[in-house]
Amino acid sequence: MNIYHLKYFIDAARFQSVSLSAKENLVSHSAVSQAIKSLEAHFEVNLVFHSKRLFQLTPEGELCFIEGQKILRQLADVKDHLQANRNIVRGTLSIWAPQSLIAESLYKSLALYQNKYPQVQVNIKPGAAAVVRSAVLSGEGNLGIIIDDGFIDQFEYANIKTGDFVLIGPSKKSKPTLNEKTEVIVTSREKIEVQHLKKNFKSKFRTELKIKMEVMSWGVIKNLVEKGFGIGYVPDYCVSHELSIGLLGKLESPKSAFKYQVAAIWAPNKQLHPNAKLFIEILKQQANHP
Repeated sequence: MNIYHLKYFIDAARFQSVSLSAKENLVSHSAVSQAIKSLEAHFEVNLVFHSKRLFQLTPEGELCFIEGQKILRQLADVKDHLQANRNIVRGTLSIWAPQSLIAESLYKSLALYQNKYPQVQVNIKPGAAAVVRSAVLSGEGNLGIIIDDGFIDQFEYANIKTGDFVLIGPSKKSKPTLNEKTEVIVTSREKIEVQHLKKNFKSKFRTELKIKMEVMSWGVIKNLVEKGFGIGYVPDYCVSHELSIGLLGKLESPKSAFKYQVAAIWAPNKQLHPNAKLFIEILKQQANHP
């Protein structure tokens, strides 16, 4: 058994096809078949149900697929660390982040990073904060970029920048204002920033804040507000351009604005991937000089 046997098997499991694994790895169909047989002989279990018409993993094969992916990721990390030790910046970098952060805030840093380190293959995957945390814990992501929602203490992390949650209306010209009848679009009434808004709203207007609808995407909330659906509540990075050109208008927050913190997270008790470290440096530079 060798590492290529494991890779051929994992690709076959990923594509559910021996032929596609062979094509992916530029080898023959029989090479992949022999690799799987070698793995089965080594582990002394059947990894697939042997059928000419269907590629299907056995329970042992499913476990081998999961654990094998971890082994390949670890080997890739070792290679990147060894290259970094020689001051060679190459390899891969897997970043997970919410879509709104990627589209509205991270793209400048990504462009700078790729210009500076063109030999690094950067893979960007969008997901909600919970998905990002899960990907980092499992090793699928070298780095996660999220707004600190109170659940990052289990990770190693670096603070990148701060900002405010803001109430936005359809345009600056309309001069939207906040009053006791205002209805607001939020991601979730259970979120800590929404609880902060509700508390301050009640303190100022002596009535409960009306939630017009819940939309689990700040980017979608912004688009709904632009189309006249009402008032939205989002982090300011998400709407900085629209506010600056007057496409959206900012309402005065009741009492104090809720502060957010953008953080880079990585797996606990694990050395930060060298390519991720370089990306964090660029993120911090951009935060200080946007």
